[in-house]
Amino acid sequence: MTAVNWTKLRDEFPTLARWTYLDTARKSVPPRCQERSMQDYWRDIAETAGVDAWSAVNVADTRGIMARLLGAIPAEIAFTKNTTEGLNIAAHAFDLQPGDNIVLTDMEHVANVWVWKHWEARGVEIRYAKNRGGRLPLEVFLEQMDGRTRVVSTAYITYGNGYRVNLPELGAACRAQGARLVVDGVQAAGVLAAPLHSLGADIIAIGGHKNLFGLTGLGLLYCREELVDEIRTPFLKAPAAKGSPQASAHLKSQFDYVRTAHRFEGGNPNFLGLRVLRDSARFIESVGLQNIEDRVRELSTCCMTELKAAGLPVLTPEPWAERAQIVSFAAPEAGGLMDVLREKHRVIVNVKDGAIRMSLGFANNEDDIGRAIAAIREELGGR
Repeated sequence: MTAVNWTKLRDEFPTLARWTYLDTARKSVPPRCQERSMQDYWRDIAETAGVDAWSAVNVADTRGIMARLLGAIPAEIAFTKNTTEGLNIAAHAFDLQPGDNIVLTDMEHVANVWVWKHWEARGVEIRYAKNRGGRLPLEVFLEQMDGRTRVVSTAYITYGNGYRVNLPELGAACRAQGARLVVDGVQAAGVLAAPLHSLGADIIAIGGHKNLFGLTGLGLLYCREELVDEIRTPFLKAPAAKGSPQASAHLKSQFDYVRTAHRFEGGNPNFLGLRVLRDSARFIESVGLQNIEDRVRELSTCCMTELKAAGLPVLTPEPWAERAQIVSFAAPEAGGLMDVLREKHRVIVNVKDGAIRMSLGFANNEDDIGRAIAAIREELGGR
């Protein structure tokens, strides 16, 4: 594996020269390639009337690059507005009947609850796997699953304390019981190196604005190839017949709905967002996802160690297999502390579930962690 000059890479993130930014789980601060992408997009429109900016070939190119980066095939990737839209597609994708049930968890972002609620009016029960001390081991899902469970939907990495669900294990359990596995994957994309096709999920929804360094308003949906033709899309056109001329039309036009995950898209795509996402994916590839995961592991472990040394109760599980970039800790009056850290110390963190959430990207460094914890200790009375 090629060694990475993390100090040099940090220079690609100008925000980090002015702020101690530890909130990538909300939004990532952009690398310079995002600025260049937007400038190129505008220049093309101004100089060539959009010959490249609005190109369907570029849409297909972006689809291929994202598939390669994330470990899928292009036919499994659809572009969406965000994670919620992807989850909403999944929440209308299956033919459920009264008496069936859907299993969620009690650690979900509200977006992965709201989209399923419409089923309750149709006689479908929604159950919740209950966490055990901030963890969601396989047993808590199995406790809620039975012969009428049709869908299990969970975050890969929970938005609050950052617990990482063992998706391959859960996916195997779902297949054994004939249930579909739907995943909110936004916190993992661009952080963990595991290919999407290795996770055992049927559908994974991902927003592009966190560690994929895209713009808000563009995300993607992974749908396992074998399932693409089968799932219901009541608000979109049905897939074209296999072997028909329309089945290859996606190579030439973004407006054809075909036998690939592309059928989940409708109308004009976010051309600017796609350009940014494509160039950001190339930037991520140049660093290497495994390098990124290793660096995030190193930094998040350092953060947890320093928090514990400061006597602060860490809520994120310690084993790497159970976490990723998020480190959460309990603090009195967390909301007020978050505001003071920003206004007085230029330290950006967040509050989720009443706790301080720190989330790190590969462009952070140990000095960021040290400054943040020193500021926290100062505001908490030197503890």
